[in-house]
Amino acid sequence: FSPKSRLAMTKDKRQGGLKGFFERAGSSFLTASLFAKDTSIWLGQMAGRLGFIVATTSMVVLMPLLFEIGRETQMIENERVHVKDLRNKGFSDRQLQEMGFSEISIHNPSVSISK
Repeated sequence: FSPKSRLAMTKDKRQGGLKGFFERAGSSFLTASLFAKDTSIWLGQMAGRLGFIVATTSMVVLMPLLFEIGRETQMIENERVHVKDLRNKGFSDRQLQEMGFSEISIHNPSVSISK
């Protein structure tokens, strides 16, 4: 065999028939799977970083806000109990406002009135 005929045989084996198609498809699937693996690892790392940033930001910003809202609600409830006690003793709304009670503890919001 001459070098040209060997090249022709290897070229024919590489391109020929169903076997050649499956060999090329296999190498193509291997390349695609390696790309998918690398991309999914990168996406997982990015999602982890983003999740960490969101979690720590919410702990630093949102948790104190939620605690403050809860404390404010508790304070309003305590004022309402005190206002109710003072009303039973005969104090008017005007007197309660002059004592420094908040408007929301003296009067219920119009939204919460049930008919």
